Amino acid sequence: MTHILDAGPLIAALNRDDDYHRWALDTIQRLGPPFHTCPEAMAEAAAMTGQPAAVVEMIQAGEIVLAFDLAEQTASVLALLKKYADRSMDLADACIVRMTELMRDCQVVTLDRADFSVYRRNGRDLIPMLAPPVKRRTR
Repeated sequence: MTHILDAGPLIAALNRDDDYHRWALDTIQRLGPPFHTCPEAMAEAAAMTGQPAAVVEMIQAGEIVLAFDLAEQTASVLALLKKYADRSMDLADACIVRMTELMRDCQVVTLDRADFSVYRRNGRDLIPMLAPPVKRRTR
């Protein structure tokens, strides 16, 4: 199975103060590299963490594989962005959804359960994902 890495878990893993830091570290370690992703998600992670060198080092080491070319997938990505405009789908999410359409035996590793439970690949299929458990509200 191919694990497709969204930006959120990487951001959490690189930020000790993130609420999902422990989950992200444990999950990344348990699944083990390589993780496939798109450059758009890695640019988001680099910008959000302020640690672009750490992201590039993981790519250089082969822990993260950039397995998506937006230039080759513009029509499909644009269709997804338009379809989910009401959810304000970002470019990285659209690329990851498209990756799931191209890699059938995959699972998205994400913190974004809310969006990835709504997005569909190939128009109707659920996207297999691994996300942290839903936090219960305390009164």
